[in-house]
Amino acid sequence: MTAPTTGEAVGAADPYPPLAAPPTGRARWFVLAVGLTCTFLVVGGVSIANLAMPSLQATLHVGFGAVQFVVAGYGLVYAVFLITGGRLGDVMGRRRVLLAGLVLFTVAVLVSGLAPDAPVLIGARLVQGFGAALIYPQILSIIQDTFEGAERNFALGLFGATIGVAIVVGQLVGGALIQLNLAGLAWRPAFLVLVPLGTAALLTGRRVMARDEPAGRPHIDLAGTGLLGAALLLLVLPLLIGPGVGWAWWTWVMFAAAVPGFALFIRYEQRLDRTGRTPLLRPSLFRQRAFGVGIAIGVLYFITIVGLAVYTSLTFQVGLGLDPLQAGLAFAPVGIAFFASSLVVPRLVPRLGRSVLVLGHVLLLGGLIAAWATVHGAGSGLSAVELALPLLLIGTAQGLTMSPLIGVVLTGIRPSDKGSASGALTTAFQIGQALGVAGIGTVFSVLGARPGAATASSRYQVAYQSALLLMAALTLVSFVLVYALPNPHDSRPHHHFLWVRHGRRTGLAHAFYLLTGGHAVGRRLSHWFHHHEGKH
Repeated sequence: MTAPTTGEAVGAADPYPPLAAPPTGRARWFVLAVGLTCTFLVVGGVSIANLAMPSLQATLHVGFGAVQFVVAGYGLVYAVFLITGGRLGDVMGRRRVLLAGLVLFTVAVLVSGLAPDAPVLIGARLVQGFGAALIYPQILSIIQDTFEGAERNFALGLFGATIGVAIVVGQLVGGALIQLNLAGLAWRPAFLVLVPLGTAALLTGRRVMARDEPAGRPHIDLAGTGLLGAALLLLVLPLLIGPGVGWAWWTWVMFAAAVPGFALFIRYEQRLDRTGRTPLLRPSLFRQRAFGVGIAIGVLYFITIVGLAVYTSLTFQVGLGLDPLQAGLAFAPVGIAFFASSLVVPRLVPRLGRSVLVLGHVLLLGGLIAAWATVHGAGSGLSAVELALPLLLIGTAQGLTMSPLIGVVLTGIRPSDKGSASGALTTAFQIGQALGVAGIGTVFSVLGARPGAATASSRYQVAYQSALLLMAALTLVSFVLVYALPNPHDSRPHHHFLWVRHGRRTGLAHAFYLLTGGHAVGRRLSHWFHHHEGKH
């Protein structure tokens, strides 16, 4: 969940001791139900909002940048506070922090669904992202502490399946609720549907989850969190609102201020590291090539796949005239192919090593180019059915790339640093998602407003083609960077650690968890890697 605290002996006792009195009998299955519900809330809460953008803009009468902020703001706050949320679980106890996060998340979702205007909605989404950052880092440890043996493997298999289902089903549920327009509420039910789920999880969790004792008092880098958040805001906010205000001078000032903002963050983290405290990000990790390359690949890759999800859905609705449910169904091939190919990955990584990432990038690049060629060739006669094959290709590529990415990157990291690196990598991936909404959205917004295109349909298709080309270019850069990663093509266990350590099904659950922001395995990884490195 977090990096090892400075001075902690690698190879010492597990920093997450078992619960003093873990639930027994039926109670432990209710604990699992709470964990799976929380997983659906956090992961599904992202995809549900994707399809609401046209409805939000129409009913709140706001610009495109404001509705982008509704989507990106959640992801940005979630990314910035993930490591802090994990460390709060260490200091205050995982049960307490998870329940507190559920309160914030559920109240924020309720406010989102009732929001009278865009500022209230954006503020509620920011709080929702903070609540998610408190919830998600705790889930895996709670499941592991509650179950043992075959039951634990079964529970972790359900956990991984829930993540995959939330990615696919969240968008369909959101689309259906928006399309039904219940009581004339338009997009609001897509948020309000999460309120009873959050309330049920909160009430059940208070009753069945065992209290846990804090495992220590690690340093919580609140100043570093604030500096990183401020620097990211200076970068992302102008991307969201710049096109709508004609790139006013102050947007360029914010861009310029982001550079010293990031420099100040790095310098502060270096000082913490030198003084023996635990920084949010250890700058010394960048001296290891695999870490810097892995960060770059992860950010580029997540910019692409999130940008694709958000703006393909938007193009389906505004550019092709589909209703929200139809748009969700039209994009479903990506989620289905992603889930199916992810199940195959555990068999491929031990045999192919880094080549799995190469294959995934080739398929993604091919799918993006095929999608561009389809849109370009069809012109005004484009239909969503014509994009089904490219989207299947893209979904397959995502499954082949996303789940093994962290394992391959960590191959080149020193054993004592793997826990810290895993936390930093997952945070970077979530930041990439927020940048995907903002960065790809900037291109989409500028070209979508192109005066030479006569209709909304043609404007959006022009913008979508340009966005596809930009995403293809980012994928090409990421593809080249893959060759700078270590090639884990041998029998050493840490080269495909998730599947060796946990088995294929539960290893996939750990991979999904890390990719969606989980840090619970971070310090355990340090101990496990150190133990196995000593044997080889």
